Amino acid sequence: MPSSSHSAPRLGTQDKRAFPPRLDGRVLVVDDTEAKRYLIAHTLRMAGMEVVEAANGGMALAAALSGPDVVVLDVRLPDMSGFEVCRRLKEDPATSAIPILYISALLQDAELEERLFEDGADGYIPQPIESRHLVAQTWALVRMRRAEQARQREREEAQAEQARLQRELERSQARARRLTESGLVGILYWDLDGSVLEANDLFLEMVGYTREDLARGLIDWRKMTPPEWEAPDAWGIEKLRAQGFSGLYEKQYVRKDGSRLDVMLGSASFDGEPHRGVTMVVDLSERREAERQLNHLMVELGQSEARLRLALDSAELGAWSYDLATGQHHWDARAKELFGLPPDAPVDVSVWREATHPEDRDEVEAGVQRALDGEGGGSFSAEYRTVGSRDGVLRWIASRGRVLFGADGRVTCLSGTYLDITERKQNEQRATELQATTAAFAHALTPEQVGAALVEHGLKSLDAYAGALCLVEGEWLRTFRSFGYPAHVVRDLGVLPLRVHTPFSAAIHEGRSVAVQATESLAREWPEFAGMVRGSRSRTWLGVPLKVGERVVGVLTLSFALLRRFSVRDLAYMESLCALCAQALERARLFEDERRAKDEARQRSEQEQQYLGVVSHDLRNPLASISLGARTLQRLERPAPETVLRTAGRIANSADTMGRMVSDLLDFTRGRLGGGLPMERTHNDLVLLCQEVIEEFTVTHPDRRILLEGDARCEGWWDGERMRQVLSNLLSNALRHSRPGTPVSVRACGLDDEVELAVSNEGEPIPAELLPVLFEPFRRGLSGFRPAGSLGLGLFIVNQVVRGHGGRVEVGTGVEGTTFRVRVPRGALSGERSATGAADA
Repeated sequence: MPSSSHSAPRLGTQDKRAFPPRLDGRVLVVDDTEAKRYLIAHTLRMAGMEVVEAANGGMALAAALSGPDVVVLDVRLPDMSGFEVCRRLKEDPATSAIPILYISALLQDAELEERLFEDGADGYIPQPIESRHLVAQTWALVRMRRAEQARQREREEAQAEQARLQRELERSQARARRLTESGLVGILYWDLDGSVLEANDLFLEMVGYTREDLARGLIDWRKMTPPEWEAPDAWGIEKLRAQGFSGLYEKQYVRKDGSRLDVMLGSASFDGEPHRGVTMVVDLSERREAERQLNHLMVELGQSEARLRLALDSAELGAWSYDLATGQHHWDARAKELFGLPPDAPVDVSVWREATHPEDRDEVEAGVQRALDGEGGGSFSAEYRTVGSRDGVLRWIASRGRVLFGADGRVTCLSGTYLDITERKQNEQRATELQATTAAFAHALTPEQVGAALVEHGLKSLDAYAGALCLVEGEWLRTFRSFGYPAHVVRDLGVLPLRVHTPFSAAIHEGRSVAVQATESLAREWPEFAGMVRGSRSRTWLGVPLKVGERVVGVLTLSFALLRRFSVRDLAYMESLCALCAQALERARLFEDERRAKDEARQRSEQEQQYLGVVSHDLRNPLASISLGARTLQRLERPAPETVLRTAGRIANSADTMGRMVSDLLDFTRGRLGGGLPMERTHNDLVLLCQEVIEEFTVTHPDRRILLEGDARCEGWWDGERMRQVLSNLLSNALRHSRPGTPVSVRACGLDDEVELAVSNEGEPIPAELLPVLFEPFRRGLSGFRPAGSLGLGLFIVNQVVRGHGGRVEVGTGVEGTTFRVRVPRGALSGERSATGAADA
């Protein structure tokens, strides 16, 4: 039979040794003869390759778009020649790189080789086809294709990595520039001979020099230091030479105009250039002026009782706002305190309504509505009572606010302040009542008139709805005068034996005021009294003893329709009303308030100093590293790639350190303001999160062993990055405080509705005195080891994140070691699954 392109190929016997088994590759076989196409495809499939078939040129062009590794192409096809198919594939950028293997029985070897060069094909196989040659050539082209693809991927990855490093370098340089140009602190670069080599605008502004003065070398830090401040500078230079950085210390500079400037500064020398370095300078002039004003104010407070009251009122100011677009209420910690709420409590209109006294609520809401309607220019003010839902304390609040309008004239927000005027209101009310009571006593001619005046004015003083004056008669307590109680109550309980255990008999026996609330514990603690008041509208009872010298002659009983708690000041006033000694108790209260105000001022000052010291000290090292790296790159004209990568890595690491510190400070600020940390909940596996964090730690701590134990029931809806932050902080803490050579264990296990994460190490137990303050900020100073790049906020942020997820943190410590246990709810594993934000905290 004559040979032709449609003749069946003579494929050799299918010998398993003819080609390697299971060769990987995807081949497009194009031939219009079905028998020949089948034999070629079968041979390649037997070799382990994936085969796609096409019967004509159009089908081949379409199938080639799927990206085969090789095209085995017959040169003779019914709709177009194989040469035309090859030309089109090579012209199309999407298929130009695919190797093509010609098959033909019509052309000689020389003709096919010529067409290879013309068409761009990669090889040919003449007919009859040998199985070995077909598989060998096809596999060779597959490997060539795979190698080219691998090289292309490597080139793309290298280009992407180079671009990433360039971006990181630019970001690091930008961060360094922003810090220098931010105007937060003054920065100068110096030489120990006194020269100021460079400085930012803020430092020049501090000392009164210009950039021209700097360029001319007229600024000398030694000459700017007054003689009496040379000793701190000598101490700082000694520290620089010994350890490369000085601690923070205060001194003065002499400005260009001769005036003095109070500053706090810290310095660090450059690596390899110990005689040069950088200094960060903070202007203390405003703080010094504030301290002087505070001292002056304290002197005035000691001289004038009126000024003392004004200062106390100013210290009790709280801020609030209401966004009409989002419906969100924002209260600061002081505002929440005035309503008896903890700092982290969420607030909305229902919280305000519940805490506002029912008799004042409608009037205040009407005033706010008038402001929203534009009356009074959108401003409003109100004085009303609140009863804390948590502490039950009655307070008077002065609320001042204003409506804010947008560019379109629409109301956008309400904002204002809360001022605690309890002292003023109670003083006004109690002074009026005390005056009226004294006048009533003066005009009273009978014991009944005295009792009526005492009960009536006692009710008004503390907003009680009913009360009675009961006198001691031997072993009995008899109701002498009453107001507000139903007649049957007075009849049934008008005479009681003193042996019956009630709050009023207890006040007589103990000689002090006794208050009781209608809570679940009432029947357990006061069983006889609980039976007497069953069905009563009263929610709180107060008994105040009436004394003549040291002898108790009676008791004033008051009943309240709300759950109430009474401050020492409330009880002191009622006892003063009964014994007419209010002035002495009031002076004692003022003395205590003055001491508390001084303590608060001292604590705020210490916190500001600690905050400033921590931030200034810990930002110094990474900033010096960034500056040194940047200047190193600037001095090198043609730096080697290895130098660039190494320097860029050092800059990036330092920038990351500063970023972590800033992030910790932001988290600390969010936690302190009461808004909680922002949460973006997604579905996570706690074991996988632990594996990722531990892999990072094995790179940075290659000499430490970290063991992980977890089960398959640790899935839930959490903020993945925040949970990584929890484990990272706990793991850093465990590694830092463990004994050398001992492992750190991490265990994740699933419980019913929550999961538990435990981090354990072998080390010295935590001292008992530190356990109550372990999760408070800036506690790292109590530790013997202080890591670089840490602000002592790790455990504080751990506690904030876990609380934001509705969980809790527990710590157990002993001679065997220390274990931190975190338990968090799983969250919404089914049903509605949506990310939650800062409201979850």
